[in-house]
Amino acid sequence: MKKIINTVILTGVLFFSGCNKFMDIVPDNVAELDQAFSMRTMAERFLFTCYSWIPGGNVMEANPALLAGDEFWLNSTTNFSQGDFPNWYIAMGSQNANSPLLNYWDGNAGGTQLWRGIRECNIFLENIQRVPDMDQIEKDRWAAEVKFLKAYYHYYLMRMYGPIPIVEENIPIFEDPDNVNYERQPIDDVFAYIVGKIDEAIPALMEDVMLPAQENGRITQIVAKAMKAEILIAAASPLFNGNTDYPGYNNATGQPLFNATFSAQKWQLAADACKEAIDVAHAAGKALFKWNPSTTMIVAPQQSTIFQMSLRQAITERTNNSEAIWINNRSTANQSHQGLAFMPRSIDPARISNQSMGGYMAPTLNMALKFYSKNGVPIEEDFSWDYSKRFDLRDVPLGESPYQYNLIPGHTTVGLHFDREDRFYASLSFDGGRYFMSSHNNDNLAFNINARPGGNAAATNSPTRYSGTGYTPKKLVSYYNLVGEANNFTSYNYPYSMMRLGNLYLLYAEALNELFGPGDEIFFYLDAIRARSGLKGVIESWSDYSIFPDKPNTQEGLRDIIRRERTIEMAFESQRFWDLRRWKTAQVELNTPIYGWDFRQSTPQTYYRRVVMYNRTFTLRDYFWPISINELRRNDKLLQSPLW
Repeated sequence: MKKIINTVILTGVLFFSGCNKFMDIVPDNVAELDQAFSMRTMAERFLFTCYSWIPGGNVMEANPALLAGDEFWLNSTTNFSQGDFPNWYIAMGSQNANSPLLNYWDGNAGGTQLWRGIRECNIFLENIQRVPDMDQIEKDRWAAEVKFLKAYYHYYLMRMYGPIPIVEENIPIFEDPDNVNYERQPIDDVFAYIVGKIDEAIPALMEDVMLPAQENGRITQIVAKAMKAEILIAAASPLFNGNTDYPGYNNATGQPLFNATFSAQKWQLAADACKEAIDVAHAAGKALFKWNPSTTMIVAPQQSTIFQMSLRQAITERTNNSEAIWINNRSTANQSHQGLAFMPRSIDPARISNQSMGGYMAPTLNMALKFYSKNGVPIEEDFSWDYSKRFDLRDVPLGESPYQYNLIPGHTTVGLHFDREDRFYASLSFDGGRYFMSSHNNDNLAFNINARPGGNAAATNSPTRYSGTGYTPKKLVSYYNLVGEANNFTSYNYPYSMMRLGNLYLLYAEALNELFGPGDEIFFYLDAIRARSGLKGVIESWSDYSIFPDKPNTQEGLRDIIRRERTIEMAFESQRFWDLRRWKTAQVELNTPIYGWDFRQSTPQTYYRRVVMYNRTFTLRDYFWPISINELRRNDKLLQSPLW
């Protein structure tokens, strides 16, 4: 039977140890807590406090999925300290058990104390029903939102630390310490608790937001069902389904914390949840985002521009975004994020002196290689794309050519940048590339990007404001941003995307393939994603261009295709970090050198030399992060994470 531990007095919130600095809310026999639920307006403030614990995806130093993987790299170990970017130092192997980095358990070293967030959710649930000036429907809806949040915080912790305690209720503050008994619970029990709590919440949630301007980001039935699907996909994936890597990892009662037996039923539950989430999203009018050109354009844009803008705007459009399912309005990509972190030093060659931009969040050359050729297959598989010459120099033809909207005519760049799919040009900015923005009424007038010394996107003598790889993430930059004279820069701020419809399609395709192997329904959803970016269907593309034409016809081959599609479609959206873990492929993918270009060099011959940015390693223990030694000393029943 599942054991539910009725305590949140974890880590820095151990009151009987004398450390209560993390608590804002006093026990329920004190007047301040009574006041917090004395009227609707006060209770609403507490509701928003419960929401405030959602980790900020656009907080670049605190989101593990941005810099602890292999999608981004910073420019120098001397310019950014461990305190500035603990997630990046995790990527370089600095995670430790003495003072864990990005510590979401204790709430330090860049992490948020999520156990406190769970405690505040419990306080809300214990008190919301006694608010006098609310009707029952609203009380139940708010309670349902907080139940979901509590489940989500458990899920976030579980992805980091593996089996965790289950915190259903708060222990009274003056409880005898001998009665406080919390320990890790078996991973299947934790998943069951999380999903059960979401199922409990769904009936009372609103189906979709009724007032988008005020309610976007609130938990709805669509949000809950989509996130339930993601959680069940994680439960079915190799890291949590039949993982035999941790024999003897048992809790104090002798229960194995990992179930070493694979269960196909977990994939069935995941597939069913994905389909239900997709159906309710469609019923609410959700659809893959398609860009409509501005009426200010005096020349109709190229079809390739429409394909690229459809993907860019699926991420950065904050209003009327048909693809958005769950967004975090408390974490926006603002002027600092987009200017200093994501944009080249100046996208506009006429404003090269503008110091508002920098592009220090640099996509790796490793990621540039992941995108398909223009034929919709991996460049290493496309028999019409010369993979052996991917690093050779080529001149972009002058005048009109198939390349003029993506590459600068007459510019010398590398073969890797030619004849790639539109998601490549939508996602990455690079030397010799072009940058289309809302200030252009003709896409042939897009900005030219020259990243070599002296160019508008070149590195300067700034200690931090430059790309260390030669790439910047165009996908994360709003099309509506404006670069002005001097240091004037106006950004179109957009919220962090927690879940979008394209992600859900890919999750469903993955679940179906794991259950049944290749099938028409899988190709329907994969091909919809590909068609939005101008690619033909999977079967046709592999048949016509791949050296492995039968690859989509086997479960293993289609698994590789689906995972590559996720890597490309969801690039830089904080998904790959978690995907590599749940697939148990991180030991392969993250044990390769991080590469960039020799960006300080002036000539094409020297600039386009591959440089090893870092030789990183990833071991079996890195799938889960350690709990601090101090916390283990406080609670001798709490196991350290596996292999630490």
